[in-house]
Amino acid sequence: MRAGKLVIGTEPVCKACAKVGNQKPRLVLIAHTASDGTKKKLITKAEFYGISAVIVDIDSSELGRLLGKLYAPATVAIIDDRFAEEIRLALEGGST
Repeated sequence: MRAGKLVIGTEPVCKACAKVGNQKPRLVLIAHTASDGTKKKLITKAEFYGISAVIVDIDSSELGRLLGKLYAPATVAIIDDRFAEEIRLALEGGST
């Protein structure tokens, strides 16, 4: 997070999806506890811009805790290619 390779929160992630180049997200993670409307909005936005979006088996409060936040974000976008690939592999059960 300190490297500036994450975007946290629904609106910031939606705005980031429209960016080009090095600042465009490579992967969007959505907490399973996000509202149906939020999930639909994020998935639609990510698909439109050709970004992978995954609903993960983590609730919003746990996602916030893992990110060191005091609030419960519904989503996080990963900007870095290598970091996004490592997360994809981990979600698929592959070794890193």
